[in-house]
Amino acid sequence: MLAWSASFLRRASPKSLGGSQGGSLVRVARYLICALVLGVMATSSPLTLAQNAESGSQSATTPDQSAMTIGPGDLIDLSVYHVPELLLKVRVDSNGVVSLPLIGDLKLAGLTVRDAQLLIAHELVERKMVIKPEVSLFVEEFATQGITVYGEVSTPGIYPLMGPHKLYDAIAAAGGLTLKSGRTVTVLHAGRHDEEEVVDLSGDGSIKKANVTIFPGDKIIVSKAGVVYVLGEVNRPGAFLMENNTSISLMKAIALAGSTTKLASLKHAIIIRKSASGTVEIEVSLDKIYHANSSDIQLHAEDIVFVPLSNVKNYGAMGIQGAIQAAVYSVYAVELH
Repeated sequence: MLAWSASFLRRASPKSLGGSQGGSLVRVARYLICALVLGVMATSSPLTLAQNAESGSQSATTPDQSAMTIGPGDLIDLSVYHVPELLLKVRVDSNGVVSLPLIGDLKLAGLTVRDAQLLIAHELVERKMVIKPEVSLFVEEFATQGITVYGEVSTPGIYPLMGPHKLYDAIAAAGGLTLKSGRTVTVLHAGRHDEEEVVDLSGDGSIKKANVTIFPGDKIIVSKAGVVYVLGEVNRPGAFLMENNTSISLMKAIALAGSTTKLASLKHAIIIRKSASGTVEIEVSLDKIYHANSSDIQLHAEDIVFVPLSNVKNYGAMGIQGAIQAAVYSVYAVELH
């Protein structure tokens, strides 16, 4: 651009453009080109570009801290418009108090950022120092409020992650998800305990798509994977986890239980499933599934698969319903203990 402008100015002359009128045109052209060049230099200078990039980056990354709670040890960046004495950074002491010029000691620990701003403004008005103070307060460093992660993670605990992070950062700090992790993660935000945020994980158990911002003081609860129970005439009855958030079929559950015994009734297996309206019993023919005459069934979390004896009379006076109830009772008795 600059090279082209210089070349044009060298070629343009009153003589080449025709007399006095040409001279006027040259002067106007020179003025316009100089203005254009100065404008380009101003907008493309390294300092200007750096300032624009910095302001854009700050606006994009600065979190809303208004509902976050201040704690002992936090580093606070405070500024009050037109009050240079209150343009400073100060750390909250172990008692939750900060010492500010013009105001003195104020206890800010336990207050939200918004309430702390209002308190400082109120103190300035009460002391007749500022008529209408404009207070800006930002917690630059959180010292004591870690992020609590528990549930199905490798190393549950409290992690001192400074400033805002994404949910997967907190999960990674806790060692990642275990094989027993479920499909949901519950986030309890500090200062908003009545508003829990439930995050659904993808089918492969990936947490990376959960683009949720976590702040110091938040609590993260990773759910446990669903469990299915296989009872009755199987070789290894028990509870089986739906690992890595994957589903489990009836045939896989039977296989995990060591397959059916020789005394099992393959035509009258029962799936006991909880529903909003109560318990539902679904009769299934394992024999048809074995011979590919019927499709396999995907089990739900907390389903109970009961395989009865081939001779129902062996249940005696209880009957098959009594046997099912006994199996269900044994499952919940184990859970309670």
